[in-house]
Amino acid sequence: MDLGIAGRVALVTGGARGIGLAIAQRLQAEGCRVAVCDIDPDARTGL
Repeated sequence: MDLGIAGRVALVTGGARGIGLAIAQRLQAEGCRVAVCDIDPDARTGL
C-alpha cells in the first residue's frame, strides 16, 4: 500500500515495543525517516 508519505519525517512516541514499534516499522517500510521516543531509556528498537 502506498500512503504517499515517503521522504517525510515521523515521530513515534512509545515506539520501543508493541503497537508503537509496529507503527514505526510500517512508517519506515513506507519510506519515512523515523524518530522513536520511549519512557524506557534502555529499550532498543533495531530500526
